[in-house]
Amino acid sequence: MCRALVGVGAVRALLDLIRDQLDFGQIDNLKPSRSVLSLPSPSARPPFASQASPSAAARSYCRLQRECTGDSAFPHTSLNSAVNTVNHFINSSYAERDIQLEETHLSLLRSLLNCLWYAGQVCGAAVSPLICDRYGRKAAYMISIFMMTLAGSVQTVAALTSYPEVLAFGRILSAVFSPLSDAALILYLQEISPAALRGTMSSLYSTGYCVIGLIGMIVGHELVLGHSLFLLLAIPALVGIPSILFSVFMPETPKYLWLSKHNQAGALKSLKFFRGNFSNHTNELEEMIRESDEINTSKTDGLGFTSMLFSKTMRAAFGLSISVLCLTLPFYPLFQGSTYFFLQLGVESNVAQLSSSALMVVLTIACILSTVLIDRFPRRALLLTSGFAGVFSLSMFVLCATVREPLGAMCSTYAFIFAYGIGIGPIAWMVPAELVPLSSRSMMFCTCYAVHSVLVVITSFITVPLCDLYGASAFVPIFILPSIVALLYIALYLPETKGRAIHEILAALRNGHKISPTLD
Repeated sequence: MCRALVGVGAVRALLDLIRDQLDFGQIDNLKPSRSVLSLPSPSARPPFASQASPSAAARSYCRLQRECTGDSAFPHTSLNSAVNTVNHFINSSYAERDIQLEETHLSLLRSLLNCLWYAGQVCGAAVSPLICDRYGRKAAYMISIFMMTLAGSVQTVAALTSYPEVLAFGRILSAVFSPLSDAALILYLQEISPAALRGTMSSLYSTGYCVIGLIGMIVGHELVLGHSLFLLLAIPALVGIPSILFSVFMPETPKYLWLSKHNQAGALKSLKFFRGNFSNHTNELEEMIRESDEINTSKTDGLGFTSMLFSKTMRAAFGLSISVLCLTLPFYPLFQGSTYFFLQLGVESNVAQLSSSALMVVLTIACILSTVLIDRFPRRALLLTSGFAGVFSLSMFVLCATVREPLGAMCSTYAFIFAYGIGIGPIAWMVPAELVPLSSRSMMFCTCYAVHSVLVVITSFITVPLCDLYGASAFVPIFILPSIVALLYIALYLPETKGRAIHEILAALRNGHKISPTLD
């Protein structure tokens, strides 16, 4: 049933996009001239110019993006739910080759499959900026979706064989192109949105991941499709087909067309496609011109990775981005190993498993609320509030676990997951793209993505062994103290980005102080 719902949603989005693409041809004869750059005064601008609503095409685009996160979210949660089916596949595969696996070997192989994902992401993040910047966001998105659909097909075929190695290869292939997919998606959401809606649109990245992850967790139950590894792995591959077709009709982002390709006609057509058929887009054009000046300024400091080493502004943006991403690190071991931690506290097995499943529901609700709140409140305030709430929740978890209070530790876990979903998670992945000009955006995002993946592997790998040795107090040096340091650095230097144009944000970074939020 879930497969049908996702497939119908994707096809519906594709049909909406084709319809709007046909209407898109009405402005093909638009010939921008130098007069395009002669912007009228603010008083002469139409009242809707700065608050253009997304068109039907943009809405269908965002809907499909939430569905396309299934290429990574769905396999994670569905296979975690269908743990017995995965174990049976691995055991039977090696048994057919007269290799008997012990429980420790089985756990090692499952851990290896998880580590391969993050290792592939680090490799993919190294080449993603080249594709995004040289060939464009649309090409990057099309390549990533095609390759991840191919990887899903490889994993589906692997379920019919007796070779887990084929499954591992498909997982690595999917992981390598996962950063490219995520980067293209974040950049699309950032670059097609007006400043007033940039936070809401960007938060759909986390919300879509959680919704698809929740569907995967439900579908992965043995009473639904968890009894069949083939069906579970086939769902992302099937959904990838309409996603590929959808990406063919989707225009390039207006900012990339104007600022990187100097294609004014294409940029205006893309603006009209994503923002609606208004008479002009003077505010957007003015913002792009100012961002073009910022790109020219940034070229004096160098481009690419070298700018992150020698440019003060880029170093500040990188340090702030990593600091914000450090706040997300406790989420991965706590969320993925919640059943283990609950069992260590003496909670009954059935209650521990049910409580772990409920965490996904809490996370999804928090991410949906974040989509509503993120453009209503200052971004700094929301991040700092949720960040300090997360640190407090982790501290209470350690305290309750130390004094053997299972109920308090479980409630603290739910509180941290809620704080992560409502502020930490959605905002963390906006910051790298919001603090730099377009010429450095994909490089900054993918570099932060790679560093974050390495940190996730390290912290997730050491958390359980250290907790076995020292108990929950191991969370203090691994997560709590670094998070406090990161929050203090963020409070001192992170500028407000809500409703701000890139030239204003970069000016604040150059001056080394934050700017006041826009509340009007």
